[in-house]
Amino acid sequence: MPDSPTDIPREFHSEYEERPFQSCTRCGEMLAGISGGYQIFKLYRQNEAIYEYALCDQCYGGVLQEFSAESTEQLHEFHRQRVSLNLGRWTCAVCGNARGEDGEVEFSLSGACVGRRLIHELMICGGCRREMQALLSRHTREVWDRFVEENFPGVPAGTISPTELVPA
Repeated sequence: MPDSPTDIPREFHSEYEERPFQSCTRCGEMLAGISGGYQIFKLYRQNEAIYEYALCDQCYGGVLQEFSAESTEQLHEFHRQRVSLNLGRWTCAVCGNARGEDGEVEFSLSGACVGRRLIHELMICGGCRREMQALLSRHTREVWDRFVEENFPGVPAGTISPTELVPA
């Protein structure tokens, strides 16, 4: 059955649970009942989901508050100058390349959701993700590694990137 316009597209569903995300990865709150909404993040390599998580707005904001002022400023400036918010999930919001263009095998998706509705979606190709990653301070990388350690047991530090978390 195809996605309906009010449903979250299957590409934003949990690969692990084989259904839409049900709870916040960090605090465990049920996402459907959160009035402020939530964010979904997924990293794909060669069209296979490598990692995924969903954060309620409170946890999303909490993680962002721990980032260094330097990283936050640099990422905000990068977004302000380079990110187009209206390109959807098939075109990189930074460089405008389509998924897989120029042989790029990695891309990330992020989606802002409320209840069972996708409000906004964004795709960033692997090359642009790596460029954003280079903007992060040591402190921000440490904060992020702690988040990964606490929420993704067994995942090596540096495997999961915090660059999708920067608000548009």
